[in-house]
Amino acid sequence: LTQWLTTRGFMDRRKLGFSRKSKNSNRELIAIFVEIQHLRYAASEKDWGEKDFIQNLQKKEREARNKILRMLQKEQIKTADDFYRASFIFHHGESVQDYALAVALAAASNHLGEPWAKNLYAVALDRFLLSLGRPQYFGTQFQKKKGKWGLLPFNRKTTDAERKRYLVEPLSNLRKQVKKLNKEKE
Repeated sequence: LTQWLTTRGFMDRRKLGFSRKSKNSNRELIAIFVEIQHLRYAASEKDWGEKDFIQNLQKKEREARNKILRMLQKEQIKTADDFYRASFIFHHGESVQDYALAVALAAASNHLGEPWAKNLYAVALDRFLLSLGRPQYFGTQFQKKKGKWGLLPFNRKTTDAERKRYLVEPLSNLRKQVKKLNKEKE
């Protein structure tokens, strides 16, 4: 998956927190993660507009989250990369609880030494806050409304120095990303 994502320009191999595997990594979690990510990244723009594709992906992700909950209960998620993968799946969840767990899992991954967990923490926190009807903290979340992309409401007091600590682009770059997304559709 790492090679597939990298060769298509989606990710820089050096930045992939989930590509790291320790000898103690949960192999079942790796397989679940790879399956979900393959579905997401192999999808075409057309797929994302298809109700059946979305429903299938949501079903698989729901099943994955349930398996991960069982793994957590059995204390089978132990390494920084395990917590990172679990958080990554939960941050694509469907509820406040899913996003809250994604934040906690990313924090655990960071505490255990996964450097890219800081960024995942920021993304998950923003999704969690938005799900509560609050502005996001870092500004990582965009949304398409009436054919135009825009940054969702964010805390304007958050500094670029803070964003940098959590491996988030400066606000000016986030705004450039929005402009680029809108130009691609023209």
